[in-house]
Amino acid sequence: MKIKFEEVVQEITELTGMSEEYVKDMVWEEALDRGSVVSKEAKKWFVHPHIYDENMEKFYVESDAFIFELMVESCREGKQIVVERIKERIENYIKMKCSEKINILLFGDGVGSDTISLYQTFQDKAEIFYYDIPGSKTYEFAVKRFKKRDMKINFLTDYYNIHNKFFDVVICLEVLEHLPDPLALIKKFNEVLKDGGICLITESFEAVLPEFPTHLKKNLKYAYQTPFLFLKNNLYLTYYPRSFPYKRPMEFKKIKNISIKERLRLYTNSELIIPLIRNYLKLIFKKALGKI
Repeated sequence: MKIKFEEVVQEITELTGMSEEYVKDMVWEEALDRGSVVSKEAKKWFVHPHIYDENMEKFYVESDAFIFELMVESCREGKQIVVERIKERIENYIKMKCSEKINILLFGDGVGSDTISLYQTFQDKAEIFYYDIPGSKTYEFAVKRFKKRDMKINFLTDYYNIHNKFFDVVICLEVLEHLPDPLALIKKFNEVLKDGGICLITESFEAVLPEFPTHLKKNLKYAYQTPFLFLKNNLYLTYYPRSFPYKRPMEFKKIKNISIKERLRLYTNSELIIPLIRNYLKLIFKKALGKI
């Protein structure tokens, strides 16, 4: 689903009631300087960069800054490549499954761009479920986008009450680094996935940067650990691309009993282990210098 600049401006203007000139300015600013809209707005909301508190929680719900960031992000080449890869992995899963409709959860899909794209591809093969913060500006914007397209989307408002072993596929893109407890969510993914189901994940634990004030500093310790965090929850790394954008997405399969051989394969994979060791040493060095 390729989106043009004019289409982004038109849809935001139409569904939010903001002036077209204002929307153009915000979209251009975000397009030319990734993260600029959210980082500027965060200051106005007195968000403490990289620290989760009441101000950040309120910012997520009441600010429209993420609408601009996420709508523009959906147009970027890297994001579009990731979405196409996700479709390929789902097609591969459906071929192996050879069954009736599957259940797909898009967790934290914000303005709903990925939900729209997957619905257009898999509406005859899957039930699509969407979750984002209920009542937030991004959630309300996504609901309007789905209604405009007459899409039959299942909305989740409390993911803790999802039935266990319900989903075949869970998709979670650039969410974990924002959460105060990402490990709890990974555990939940294990619970809601069917045996043999897959998680398709991207994360940016390491990107605690000024342009991303809602990426949490406390999650830096998880940078490059994702395959091993999922492994602890019986979710085994079965796929990751080695071309741009590298390791996006990673696919994890729910396996009831992961063999020692499979575990060793992960722990001896230099592409996974070397970045992890480098980050660990980097954190130790910074801590020694009193920077953390």
